[in-house]
Amino acid sequence: MSEAAGREGEAPHARRSGALRVLVAHNVPRAPTGGMSRIMTFIHDRLVEGGGFEVEYFCADDVAPRWQGAAARFAFPLLVLRRARLAARQGRPFDVVNVHEPASAAVAALKGWAGAPRVVVTSHGVERRAWELALDEAHLGRAGPAARTRVIHPLTSLWQSGVGLRWADHVFCLNSEDEDFLRRRRMSVGGSGRVTRIYPAASEVFRGAGAGRDYARHPRQLLFAATWRKNKGVEDLVPAFAALAARHTQLELIVLGAGLRDEAVLGAFPADVRARVRCESAADDAETARRFAAADLFVLPSLFEGTPLTLMEAMAAGLPVVTTATCGMRDVVRDGETGLLVELRSPGHIVEAVERLLGDAGLRSRLGRAARDEAARKYTWERAAQPVREAYEELCARERPLPRPRRASLNGRKVVTRE
Repeated sequence: MSEAAGREGEAPHARRSGALRVLVAHNVPRAPTGGMSRIMTFIHDRLVEGGGFEVEYFCADDVAPRWQGAAARFAFPLLVLRRARLAARQGRPFDVVNVHEPASAAVAALKGWAGAPRVVVTSHGVERRAWELALDEAHLGRAGPAARTRVIHPLTSLWQSGVGLRWADHVFCLNSEDEDFLRRRRMSVGGSGRVTRIYPAASEVFRGAGAGRDYARHPRQLLFAATWRKNKGVEDLVPAFAALAARHTQLELIVLGAGLRDEAVLGAFPADVRARVRCESAADDAETARRFAAADLFVLPSLFEGTPLTLMEAMAAGLPVVTTATCGMRDVVRDGETGLLVELRSPGHIVEAVERLLGDAGLRSRLGRAARDEAARKYTWERAAQPVREAYEELCARERPLPRPRRASLNGRKVVTRE
């Protein structure tokens, strides 16, 4: 392709043919070990395998050390924009840029400067909802945002999310509560309603892990598989397990993939139960599946999520599940059919639900088997990729209207951009 073909000002989509080029830009490590990176990688792998797509990734690994930490709030969005612009100038523009919500402002606002890709914002839990919940925690007398965070977060991150959601061409979100919130607040795509709910899935290795599960054996291992942080409900898990440990002397808690030093996790528990808490990690899906196979019950008392990948994996592994009735957990788990749902911020209800399962092998078997069957039927990566494929193809099939000037504010500077 000639250099002239990549110059700004041309109708970029008129010159594109063949596979659709997608840039996936999320400020997490490239290796598919965390939930966000795994969801994005596994879904886009299926698009490439199915044909018609070329996918590139821009991740935390691509950012120089000097732009890590607090500086990444502004550096990463601008680096995504620069990456898309460079591809356009080289004559290989991206048809779609899929960018994580907190880093979406720059490329959504200045897409015309980057070869006019379709910008898809992916929210793994709408940032505005997460912030409102954090403030609610403080009002309830629980640990809320620090005073410094109350000032800095809206100025550095929250406004970027708002810009990205409103100026994107499409939004992906991971649960029906987020979808309803975006539509109700008219936050996405100028309020036009171009929102698609997507969901994670479970790899085949997890279904294999549940094949020989013995629901008749007395449960001894309670599994919590998530990053050890507030939104995962750790403040409710700790007192719940302390109460369970006092009543059930053989029960232990496995904390898998906490992302913190063991001492930091164990220090959250009363001294008399710490010996019954074990922190573990897993290098890949096969090792993670073995941990799931060894466990007897799965608990995830999250306050706020998109839809947790580990929940799908627990269901696929046939684990009886106890989780909170909110966000993607409520979308996936049918209370009393494929798991047990409990109220938010309720250690007592967690204890009650776990004890129901501890004392009823028939209930464990019924819930675990139903969850495994549902995961095998509904939550495969092939199915998870389908709405993403359809959204990308529909976006790129539409003719873009003639660009029009648009005033924007980016990082405190007034700019004029074109859609």
